[in-house]
Amino acid sequence: MVRNLIGPPVTGADFFNRSREQQELWDFLHRDHVLMLAPRRVGKTSLMRRLAADGPDKGAHAVYCSAADAPDELGFIELLLAAIARLDEGVHALEALRKSPVGKFLRRVKKVDVAGFGIELDENAVGWAAIGEALTVVLGRQSGQWLLLVDELPMFVLKLLRLDPDGARAREFLGWFRGLRQRSDLDDGVRWLLAGSIGLDAVTARLHLGDTINDLHIYHLGPFSEADADGLLQQLGTTHDLLLSDDVRSHMIRRVGWLIPYHLQLLFGQLRSHCRDEDREPSIAAVDAAYEELLTPAHKSYFDYWRQRLHEELGKPDASFALALLAAIARDESGVTRDTLRGVLSEHVGEPLERDEKLRYLLDVLEGDGYLASEAGRLRFRSPLVREFWIRRVLP
Repeated sequence: MVRNLIGPPVTGADFFNRSREQQELWDFLHRDHVLMLAPRRVGKTSLMRRLAADGPDKGAHAVYCSAADAPDELGFIELLLAAIARLDEGVHALEALRKSPVGKFLRRVKKVDVAGFGIELDENAVGWAAIGEALTVVLGRQSGQWLLLVDELPMFVLKLLRLDPDGARAREFLGWFRGLRQRSDLDDGVRWLLAGSIGLDAVTARLHLGDTINDLHIYHLGPFSEADADGLLQQLGTTHDLLLSDDVRSHMIRRVGWLIPYHLQLLFGQLRSHCRDEDREPSIAAVDAAYEELLTPAHKSYFDYWRQRLHEELGKPDASFALALLAAIARDESGVTRDTLRGVLSEHVGEPLERDEKLRYLLDVLEGDGYLASEAGRLRFRSPLVREFWIRRVLP
């Protein structure tokens, strides 16, 4: 039974559907490394964890880790080591790594963790690239296929950019990583699935490093279909003993609009609280009241990341340009044309060719990251909830 969980990734019985997406990803991973692009809160982390859990059934040694907490390149390798060491097969791989030419780096440790293996490397050690390459080679030579699922890789790349604003470290890391994936002797033994709440394609475009990810199969993870969204609402209602009629569920789906799991869970949770506080059954009016409550200042943390992430992903001055474009789009429910946005950007970028290139880049990022949708020649907010938040909490 699916519980109403808001915030953490869902696992086990709380993971709902995505059967088609799972099958597609396993099919792609048989022959390619994959870059999964998905806006925040679409459910990518939950899906990656499900793939990792299903690895044994698919004949793969699958491990998940998030690169968001890696402080630097060596820390990234440490995270991989720690994730791999959690599997019995990983213990054998690390033993083989100890016996490899880079084993001396693994002996210089400050902490011993899983299965007695040192997974925290000496901060004075050098050669993170050599350690990472040796680790991948060792995995490729073990029996069975390894699937390494790395979440939030773009956040790590942006961290490298903050450590070295001229971009040299980010370029070196991305180039090294592409070369690692391209090794022909590892083609069948190791597969990578990379993802992040910020698009790696947008980050590499910002750094003019699109060639460092052109070997990856791009997979777009989208929202639920209406049928799946309805099924989720039915299961949530059953789990929490809240009777949602067909009309109420249909209205919830219309109000959410962009049917990502997080927004559906948010509205259900708020409806549940509203009905409990008011001692009434769910109704269309109650759905509307719950929707309005989500947009009050008390709940702004649910949506404020949409504003904050622009500064993380785009930096200066592009974040301010994007905010100006989004302000113009938010004010018109039907959306605006590119010509209108070109006029908005003209206040910031005077040269016409530079302006057109900048507009194309920013709109690609904003569409790819889930802010915008293009329909009939007009750009509008993809999520009605995010648009309403923008109008009430972001616009001056």
